[in-house]
Amino acid sequence: MSGLEHVLLALQALRANWLRGLLTALGIIIGVASLVALTAISAGAQEGVASDLRRLGPNIILLDGEFVTLPNGQMTATDRTLTRGDLAAVAQLPAVTAVGRRQLVEMTVSSGRRQTTTILTGIDETFQRMHNYAAAQGRLLTAADDREGREVIVLGSKPAQRMFKGAPAVGRTVRILSREFTVIGVYSTKGNLGPDDLDNQALVPITVAKRVLFGGEAIQGADVQVRTQAQVVPTMDEIDALMAERHKITSGSGEDFSTEDQTQIITAAAAATSTFKTLTLALGAIALVVGGIGIMNIMLVSVTERTREIGIRKALGAEPSRIQAQFLVEALALCVGGGLAGVGIGLVAARMVAKLAGWPTLISPPSLIIAFVSSVVVGLFFGYYPARRAARLPPAVAMRYD
Repeated sequence: MSGLEHVLLALQALRANWLRGLLTALGIIIGVASLVALTAISAGAQEGVASDLRRLGPNIILLDGEFVTLPNGQMTATDRTLTRGDLAAVAQLPAVTAVGRRQLVEMTVSSGRRQTTTILTGIDETFQRMHNYAAAQGRLLTAADDREGREVIVLGSKPAQRMFKGAPAVGRTVRILSREFTVIGVYSTKGNLGPDDLDNQALVPITVAKRVLFGGEAIQGADVQVRTQAQVVPTMDEIDALMAERHKITSGSGEDFSTEDQTQIITAAAAATSTFKTLTLALGAIALVVGGIGIMNIMLVSVTERTREIGIRKALGAEPSRIQAQFLVEALALCVGGGLAGVGIGLVAARMVAKLAGWPTLISPPSLIIAFVSSVVVGLFFGYYPARRAARLPPAVAMRYD
């Protein structure tokens, strides 16, 4: 009997009990679909983390000043503890290559009758360069804009869309409080970083932000770039010691500043993503094993139901290897069909998650092949025992079975 005949006989046997076969393959379908969908979500999340690192710039320490408590006990967003002298001192540390100032606050920006709430961020040209900003329209801020105090603004894609509805934004004016700013550009999309929407921002020169929006001389924070990732932690320690000395902080008093490794924030997200991927593989494997056990049980039932048929075939000269091959092919047919259906359902589920939940997904051909091959391996492993049992049935005993 040829391999094709084995396949045809297996399909005929499955067609005779198609509903039972479908329910049997359901475990395989669920296992493969979960592997495909969750692997796509996990791969998308990992790619998002890598994209965050490329987009935000490498080897960056976040330095922030704390709020200053005023004599009346109140705190305001403009009362911070960092000064230009602090940042100048930090810039002199051996491993530091750049210090970019930032000052931000949530504000309403309007153009005519349209307005939107965005994160207004005062920055300098160094900050812009450190974080790999690029212009989608017009240009970015320059050192001259900051030095000369020009009231110009670069919009993120979302405030630009909300106010100008796809029309060119460059050259238009927007109002912030009582001031009018000229739009000189729209920066390229940057996506999200955790809960922060990096495309819902508006950038202005920090000197202008401090003069007309924030007031005061203190600086909210700065991003400090060092030469290599290995120098980040030692430089953080140097910054802590330097700031403690400049702010006259003793061992018993609290710090009025904070430092944080930006890469560690993203690496923590990557670790969480890696854990999610491991759990994904474990859950998918469990589902496949459960599906495989279901197939083995049904195949054992099938062997019992067809015991007399097996005896007749052996009496007519069918070799045990032929009997074993037929039942093994039936188990494989269930798993192959379930695997193909699971791959299709998993692809649809991944697309739906990306569309409805807004989660990034990344579908790679190797992951689809691995998921499908896993279903075939499960069919071989769990189908072998029932097939072997059918092949070993004595013909005389099998023919007397009722």
